Amino acid sequence: MPPEIGQGRESPAPTGRSLWSRPAFAWAYGLAVAIAAFAAVRATLGAHADREYSRTGAARWIWYSRDVREPRALSFVATRDVVLDRTPMRATAKVFGDRWHVLWLNGRRVGGARQRPGDPLALYEVAQYLRPGVNRIAIESGSDTGIGGLLFSLDVSEWGRDAVVSDGRWSVDPDRRAISSGGRYRPAVWGRPPMYPWRWPQVPRPEEVNSKQ
Repeated sequence: MPPEIGQGRESPAPTGRSLWSRPAFAWAYGLAVAIAAFAAVRATLGAHADREYSRTGAARWIWYSRDVREPRALSFVATRDVVLDRTPMRATAKVFGDRWHVLWLNGRRVGGARQRPGDPLALYEVAQYLRPGVNRIAIESGSDTGIGGLLFSLDVSEWGRDAVVSDGRWSVDPDRRAISSGGRYRPAVWGRPPMYPWRWPQVPRPEEVNSKQ
């Protein structure tokens, strides 16, 4: 009678030593398994690190323009209007402006700082500047060479972390009156952190939070 499917005939016993009994093969196999396991753990930890180091969520580095034909001083205003249904209990603005920035909310100056790659984010508690209805966020920024980057994220207690971020929906304008009137042009978008030369802007230590305002 033929064997049943999946059963097969009994294989003859192997002659000589099995590969598993050879120390060199067993060692190499164990090393390969260890490397694969390490790679899997590293990938998992890397994804976790991305989330931990990304203190600004989906925020993009933006700037006034990509077209810089020669080094020259540049300043501009980046603006975004957001609508709130109520005044939040807490709100924290996280800003990085290479080489400098000044943050305004609803026409009121919140604070500013000079920053270079490697510096931490500037943090501002801004709930007192917000109100129900339309709120205008305005950030003056610029550099001596015309090249730089601006990154912004706003944590709002009722709406979560990184509720408002810098991206292509903002407007930019070289006219300082845009602080109150709003910008007229679309910004250049460099991309999300980490990217050269800013990498991952870090959150400052508690004693540094108010030192640059």
